[in-house]
Amino acid sequence: MKIQTTKIQTTLTLLLSTLCLAVFVAAEAAAQVAEAPKAKILYFTRSNGEGHSPARMRDDGTTLSGAALKKYCEERNIELVESHDGTIFDGDVSEYDAFVFFTSGGLQNANNRVPTMLPMSDDGIMNLIESVRSGKGFVAIHSGADTHSNVRIDRRCPYVAMVGGRSAGHGPQQFMTFQAAEPVELPWLKEVDGRFTAHDQWYAMHELNPDMRVIFAMQTKDLYPHPDNIRHYGRPDFPLCWIRMEDKGRVAYVPMGRDDRFWWNEWNVRTVGEFIEWSLGRFDMDVTPNINTVCPGYAEMPNR
Repeated sequence: MKIQTTKIQTTLTLLLSTLCLAVFVAAEAAAQVAEAPKAKILYFTRSNGEGHSPARMRDDGTTLSGAALKKYCEERNIELVESHDGTIFDGDVSEYDAFVFFTSGGLQNANNRVPTMLPMSDDGIMNLIESVRSGKGFVAIHSGADTHSNVRIDRRCPYVAMVGGRSAGHGPQQFMTFQAAEPVELPWLKEVDGRFTAHDQWYAMHELNPDMRVIFAMQTKDLYPHPDNIRHYGRPDFPLCWIRMEDKGRVAYVPMGRDDRFWWNEWNVRTVGEFIEWSLGRFDMDVTPNINTVCPGYAEMPNR
């Protein structure tokens, strides 16, 4: 009986210790959020068509993806403002600490389906670019890399140059397992030891900047030999997710988020949200370019 009582006491002590630790960790996390400076971001969802479902404006002026990100941001002392009106960049955007684009197509093309999706101007494009260069954060989500402007600097679209790359098409939506490049620094990636599986529409990237820090790449040898996979991804590994510096501004590209179901899951929202927090300077990551090490031959394109 004495031995059994001792075991019960030991078990209770361990449970109490675990509970206390959990409470301490939660309190510490809450304190960190409270101490973080208030931030404001512009969530921009313009398209020259209807755009992807999670980025379509609903009757209440929100999008599915925007509502999910807003919940995440509110818990972290970040105000999120949604818009798909390109003329907003013709004015003063200094109130925003970062810009998050879930856009698609030409930023300056007319949209005959959604009249309120007014196009950006040349000045608006450059206002965005200069704002980021001055130190504002920027995150492109999924088709934010299937986006371009009519402006050209040194024969290249400055928006694409800022993002770091552009979609060259895609194969069928499919599951992929990724191993992040070392060292793994994103909190959510650390928790899974840098390895995770996701289902999405994966863009085949080109016009890639050599100054990027690859977070994870398309591991082309792991793809199922579907004809569309061979047509789009029949090439050496190439970057799928990355970070880079645009002068003083922190820039990130997140490839996931194509479908509504992605945004129903809080874990998925976090995989995007942490890049936003990084762009705001909430934590640091190494931005030393590693593209040639992680993806040698990345610029090679498939024979179609």
